[in-house]
Amino acid sequence: MRKQILSVCLSLAILAASGATFGMQASATETAAEGASVIEAVPAETEFAAPQEEEESVPTDAAGNVIAPEVAQAIDSADVGVTDLEKITDAEQAADDVAGVAEEAIQAPANPGDADMNKSTINAAFDSTYAFTKEDAVVYVSQAVAVKAEPADEAEDIASIDKYATVHLTGSNDLKYWEVTVGGEIGYIDSAVIVRERAEIEALKADDIRKEETEAQSRQEQEEAIVEKTTEAGEEWAQALKDSRREELAQQTRSLNWNGPVLSRSKGSVYGPSGKETYYNLNMSGCVRNMNRRGYYYDVWVRNDGCKMFGDYIMCAANLGVHPFGSLVECSLGTCIVVDTGGFASGNPHQLDIAVTW
Repeated sequence: MRKQILSVCLSLAILAASGATFGMQASATETAAEGASVIEAVPAETEFAAPQEEEESVPTDAAGNVIAPEVAQAIDSADVGVTDLEKITDAEQAADDVAGVAEEAIQAPANPGDADMNKSTINAAFDSTYAFTKEDAVVYVSQAVAVKAEPADEAEDIASIDKYATVHLTGSNDLKYWEVTVGGEIGYIDSAVIVRERAEIEALKADDIRKEETEAQSRQEQEEAIVEKTTEAGEEWAQALKDSRREELAQQTRSLNWNGPVLSRSKGSVYGPSGKETYYNLNMSGCVRNMNRRGYYYDVWVRNDGCKMFGDYIMCAANLGVHPFGSLVECSLGTCIVVDTGGFASGNPHQLDIAVTW
């Protein structure tokens, strides 16, 4: 009710002010044109005119100015008295008074129940962005949103609302910003993020969960791919090093730490860095299986000079009491690995029998 009264007062004030201004201008013009001649003629009539049976009263306004007959007749037809003219003359003051009441209504509502007497109600009379259809509903926001002090993009942010949070909707319209109440204050948020149905919000949350799961799965697959590529790269690098090392070993013909005689086909026995050395040519597959059972898994191959290799080492037989299986022993041809033994070991515990293809 108070809003309706205030709207009527504002409308009357605006119409009265504009009408009074136009009326006063018209009256002043007619009074100046016609009233002046009447005033000038009155003394003449008073001085020279013949006595009349009944003196006619001349209408005047509140300031004592004579009103033209046509204006007086229009006033009589509209049933407007001098008192009404005085009120119209004071319409500008009345408009100021109404504006003062409106300002008071904005700043100090009569009571807490007049929630609709806010700045939106007053501003709606002058700005369509403040014209809202009144609502009283709990709604949701589909994403985090800023609360504006005014329904405009450039307005100040006075608060923020988290994604999927609830908010009290108090007004809606066909424009971008809708009116809400946040923390007891009126604000405005982008209507595009407002969702009225809880089921729709739950569906959006479910979509978020699926997206997170998909993204997590994608990240895991990417990490696994990186690990796989890293492993492959490491293996390729290791194989490249192995091949490079194998090529170097294949070209080797003697120990890099020995300057004495080197065992060969023509030299069937020499004394090398660890003692007496001889050679033999037998099938080493049984020795290799025995070493595999002991946890030694190396490639079996033949060096360019005929030495039988187990990984990076020359296979040899030795006294197991001095050099147990898997021991690395230096000979004139390079580094040996003990994979076998023989009858010679009892007579010469430091002798090495080198496996070759000779």
